[in-house]
Amino acid sequence: MMKIDLTGTHEENMTAINNAEISEEFKAHIRKDLQEQVDRCLSSCFGVDLDIEHEKNSIPIHELVPKGMTIKEYFGND
Repeated sequence: MMKIDLTGTHEENMTAINNAEISEEFKAHIRKDLQEQVDRCLSSCFGVDLDIEHEKNSIPIHELVPKGMTIKEYFGND
């Protein structure tokens, strides 16, 4: 039985899989399974669409910059 340590970063995990003495088919299976686990974890942990959340919490630029002032003037760029 061979053990592969997949507790590191994504890069470390991919290196461990690539260096393992197993078939390419099994490597592909492990990569797919690992990605499914990561996706499942992220969706259950966060469950938030960050694009929608960002849009709800953002301030439109026309509300931020005072009337009559340019964006460059507001942010101090010449």
